[in-house]
Amino acid sequence: MNLLDIINKIKVKKIYGKIPFSISGITSNSKEIVENFCFVANVGYTVNGHNFIDSAVLNGATLVIASEDKNYCYDNCAVVVVKEKEVNKLASMIAKFINDNGNILNIVAVTGTNGKTSITSLIHNMLRLLGTTSSYLGTNGFCKNDEDLIYLGNTTPDVVTLHNKIGEIKRENIKHFAFESSSHATVLGRIYNVNVDIAVFSNLTHEHLDFHGDMQTYCYDKALLFSTLGNDLLNSKYGVLNKDDKYYNIMSKCLYQQEISYSILDESADFYAFNIKSTKIDNKLATSFDIKTPEETFSCLIPFIGDFMVSNVLAAIISVWLKGFEIRNIVNILPNLSSLLGRMEILGENLPIDIISDFAHTPDGYVKLLEATREMRKGRRTLLLTGMGGGRDLSKGSFIGEIISEADYIVITTDSPRDEDVEVLMGVIEKGITHKNYEKVWFRTDAVKRIIEISEPGDVIILASKGREDYEILAGGKKVWHSDPEIALAEAEKKYNVNTIRGI
Repeated sequence: MNLLDIINKIKVKKIYGKIPFSISGITSNSKEIVENFCFVANVGYTVNGHNFIDSAVLNGATLVIASEDKNYCYDNCAVVVVKEKEVNKLASMIAKFINDNGNILNIVAVTGTNGKTSITSLIHNMLRLLGTTSSYLGTNGFCKNDEDLIYLGNTTPDVVTLHNKIGEIKRENIKHFAFESSSHATVLGRIYNVNVDIAVFSNLTHEHLDFHGDMQTYCYDKALLFSTLGNDLLNSKYGVLNKDDKYYNIMSKCLYQQEISYSILDESADFYAFNIKSTKIDNKLATSFDIKTPEETFSCLIPFIGDFMVSNVLAAIISVWLKGFEIRNIVNILPNLSSLLGRMEILGENLPIDIISDFAHTPDGYVKLLEATREMRKGRRTLLLTGMGGGRDLSKGSFIGEIISEADYIVITTDSPRDEDVEVLMGVIEKGITHKNYEKVWFRTDAVKRIIEISEPGDVIILASKGREDYEILAGGKKVWHSDPEIALAEAEKKYNVNTIRGI
């Protein structure tokens, strides 16, 4: 099969110029174009790739995939014009073709409103502890084995970047890959042609309704992930479903391949966690529980708190088990799992306060965050910082405000406000708060400093909605450095005259 064979699989198209026999690479970023590359002219929310075709050709592109027909005429570059919804399909076919070296890669894709980052990170960490090669891609970035994370921008990158990363993984003969599949990704075609072996569904709660419109559409958009598994039951492909979620039945109906269910509430699930109790590992908060599995019942110990983390761990255990590892061996390494960046992360030691960093940014996420920390907060004052992002679903704001009213004092700020009015962003949360013990500080760095300033020994400070993201996006797309954990710990060290063990 050559390049023209692949292009001819798209039946409705126009071709300008002569298709090259082969290409050396593919990208949707014109700045990355070098000699004999293919440029994918996507139409994005803020940028139209067609405006950069001339630049791509000047940089050496010999093939362009486009959706706008402009009677192209280039001496050394062919242009294939297809329907807009076919651009990613053709791009994915080409990207997969040029990146495939024949190595086998087992791929897990995780979808859900909350839990995607935790589950994919857990899968990756478990595989490394079990002595095999693994790669991760998601909100926190991209890494292979034990390399540092490289931030890519979106939870799930564009389809070309995703296939190029898969090709990079295969060239290094890494055996396993876990990535986060957002609902935007399934709708916009970012996961076309990705050969998913295991698809995981965590939950579905109020979020992204500005994009999906309503919860039913959001549900079916999430369920599109299961279509990647196909309908060939001779292939070993699986769907891992959370039986505790109210949308479980719909997801189950959309899954043609084998289903493995998990639950912390329903003992009929294939994997059922019970006897969930708070405990400690090396004097740090932890959770113990038992799991009933298709093989036998096991006792487990994890270095995390919260029932929702037990649920996330179940999903990860199943995914690793489906890859061929014994459950007993997986259970044995659970106490050694490392903390998850920005997910219920307890920061610093030696401080007279506890600081928790978490990515919670949905009503359900806040409910679970507060439930998980309730025992450690008992008899102590809770200070909570939260922010609303610009260009996001603002309808959830008042629900969040009502939920976080459980905190004794609240600092309302923003989370990458972009071009939106910061007073509006803070106001949607303020509207739901049921008491007067709060203040608004729009610039997030100042807000983090403020919450440390008003803290007192014994307090629990919760920094929510940001996790380990290390930037803020301001008006005009200006990106500035910001890190909740680093700023909070630096301020706490000064205030309490303590050198912390940061965990940064």
